[in-house]
Amino acid sequence: MAAPPAPVFDPAVLEARDQEAKALKNEGKEIRANADQQLEVDTWNCYSKILVNRCIDQARDRRYQEREKARAVEAQAAVIDREVRERRLINQLANPPEELRQPNPPAGSIKKAIDEGKTVKQVEQERKIRDAEQSATPLKSDAEIQAASAERDRKAAEKRAKREAAEQQRAAEKAAYEAQQAIKNQKP
Repeated sequence: MAAPPAPVFDPAVLEARDQEAKALKNEGKEIRANADQQLEVDTWNCYSKILVNRCIDQARDRRYQEREKARAVEAQAAVIDREVRERRLINQLANPPEELRQPNPPAGSIKKAIDEGKTVKQVEQERKIRDAEQSATPLKSDAEIQAASAERDRKAAEKRAKREAAEQQRAAEKAAYEAQQAIKNQKP
């Protein structure tokens, strides 16, 4: 078995970027939680003021601004996370394009390589399948394929006939029951 190709992107750098994304996600969650908690405190404090509704509206506006900051931080984390996932997929490719080995790969080249490329696992599975096919017994003849197809069709027809017979029996039982009920309801 051949040694896997050297990774295009340094795994240590990818791990550091992944940790950065997780830290940003946690920061966004923390900002969001603090904003919600501060809204509760501010709302309770507003009830002691004369302009209660104005105070509550201002508290909600402050919460909204904080949540917008959290969204921006979380969006930045999502961009980094997506970048890390794409680069990890590139590292799994069997034959990554040379253009990706440049410091700044061209726009769209990562997505194209992911869509068109095969991972090392896929190449290994295909090799195993080819080896198994070559060592396996020869393919079935046309007569064997037709016989197997006829057998499948026969079994399907039997199943269909049983189902139709059961449906007819249920219909007959239902009609008999309805006739009994009609007779029962006619008697005074």
